[in-house]
Amino acid sequence: MRIFVDEFLEGANSVHHPVGPTPRVVEIDALRGLALFGILMVNIWFFADSSTVAGGPDTTTTPMADLIVLFLVATFFEGKFYLLFSLLFGYGFAVLQGAGGQDPLRPVRRRLGFLAVLGVLHGVLLFYGDILLTYALAGALLVATRGIPVRRALGVAVAITSGVAILFLGAAVLLLVIGADGTSSATGTALPLTGGPGAALAVNAATYGIVLPSVVLFQGPLALAAFYAGSAFAGSGVLRPDPPSEVVLRRVAFLILPVGLGVSALQACLSLWAEGEAAALLATGLSVAASPLVTLGYASLLLLLVRTRAGGLLTGILAPAGRLSLSNYLGQSVLLCILFTGYGFGLMDEVPPTAVPGIVVVIFTAQSAVSRLVLATGRTGPLEQALRWFVHRPGRRPGT
Repeated sequence: MRIFVDEFLEGANSVHHPVGPTPRVVEIDALRGLALFGILMVNIWFFADSSTVAGGPDTTTTPMADLIVLFLVATFFEGKFYLLFSLLFGYGFAVLQGAGGQDPLRPVRRRLGFLAVLGVLHGVLLFYGDILLTYALAGALLVATRGIPVRRALGVAVAITSGVAILFLGAAVLLLVIGADGTSSATGTALPLTGGPGAALAVNAATYGIVLPSVVLFQGPLALAAFYAGSAFAGSGVLRPDPPSEVVLRRVAFLILPVGLGVSALQACLSLWAEGEAAALLATGLSVAASPLVTLGYASLLLLLVRTRAGGLLTGILAPAGRLSLSNYLGQSVLLCILFTGYGFGLMDEVPPTAVPGIVVVIFTAQSAVSRLVLATGRTGPLEQALRWFVHRPGRRPGT
């Protein structure tokens, strides 16, 4: 995988670039908006379908049309877009670190503290699959290891991702060899979040306490790997100031992306139709290995598209949402709670899977439109405003 990431570094410049303040790069906002859309397409199933956290639907009774939708979501979305978001998080860390000032790391530490508190509140109150606390913890490790050379950061990213993939693939092979495969890959019981606001809160908070360790221990290392890769991109001048060449972008988009999607399709088949713990572990390992390739492919494809006339329209949709990414990420959870849980209409398990992607498009389009209106007034999102105040508030004077 490292050679594919190297393409981005070679496509800009191989020398280290300063990453101090420069005018906002619309391509980064568009990439962040694309990540938000993909994350929404994945997260919505935890609200719309109570069987999602339990290992998925019963394929023997689920209509084929519904299974096809789930297969497409697993192939094209699962595991890809939180990595893109993580990549951009690491990119932003490098930019903030290079912003100068008396203590350039103070705003980074304050951002991480803000995200940690917000993540816990988000996880307990709204969505048990919160990623913000994991980002804060992984970000603390990134701060602790700041200053490592670009190529070494890239090597660490590849090593972490490869190690996690090998761990799951090796465990799957071991189960098959010793004949302890098991008969079912289901992980638990369906979790209805309906029944009124109090019941929804109780179930969500309890589930958050159960899944938090696995989120931190599984997604945490992969997010950290993406942080390192993103910081390497920033340090190599990718997008700021020079985007990768069109030749590099085409090579990644049209050669690497199909390979990643092919492996992802195999992973989706295993997740939906194969039984046994070995199949579940194998699917996870394949997902970990393929997702970075797909993520880089999507990023390359978007960077190619924004250079076209149609790409301007796409950027106009994605970039405003990306600029208000924190408010929109939490806003998605609020809207999904209102639609599907006891906080609102309680439509969990009531909406057919074939209609769920349409809901995603409607929600994201509305968020983009609202974001554009907010930005047109010269303001920013409520959580972005709160974060800015928290990061830039005066520190306590010595002796006070």
